[in-house]
Amino acid sequence: ETVSMVAVSKKKNVGTVGKRRGATIKDVKAFRWIKVMAKHLKQEGKLFVPNCVEYIKTSHGRERAPQNPDWYFMRCAAVLRRVYLRPGVGLGGLSKKFSNKKNRGPQPEIYTKAARGPLHWACKSLEGLKLIGKGKESGRVLTREGRKRCDTIASNVMYRRAPTAAGAAKPKKAKK
Repeated sequence: ETVSMVAVSKKKNVGTVGKRRGATIKDVKAFRWIKVMAKHLKQEGKLFVPNCVEYIKTSHGRERAPQNPDWYFMRCAAVLRRVYLRPGVGLGGLSKKFSNKKNRGPQPEIYTKAARGPLHWACKSLEGLKLIGKGKESGRVLTREGRKRCDTIASNVMYRRAPTAAGAAKPKKAKK
């Protein structure tokens, strides 16, 4: 009696070849996602921008106002990312997140929270777009539309596609 030993071949998974896979904010680098989301918010043109943004500082620990003319869009995108990662965060938590060290000359540096005014306006602007809303107990939480938009932008960033104003990505044409 001979017993044949046949090795059962296992099919190897070849990653995501031929399959579409989504991405979330946690899968992509923070700065790249924030840049793309800020560009998307600016292109869309629906975000409420207060008329004092060119004059205000983001904290009393900063020496000057932001130099980037699109800083408000960047801040809104960063706030949106923070609310995505930590639902229920309020203005105090956001103020801690955007804190810095204040240069006091010869004295030691001290920790300084960010100004809450620009963060309040960023939250109001994002609420106007229905991306975030007020939480049941406290703070801000992401809406269903907000999560969908964030994940769409994240997958565009991950697969290096350019976002359009509508939120979907246009496939790049192949060069001949």
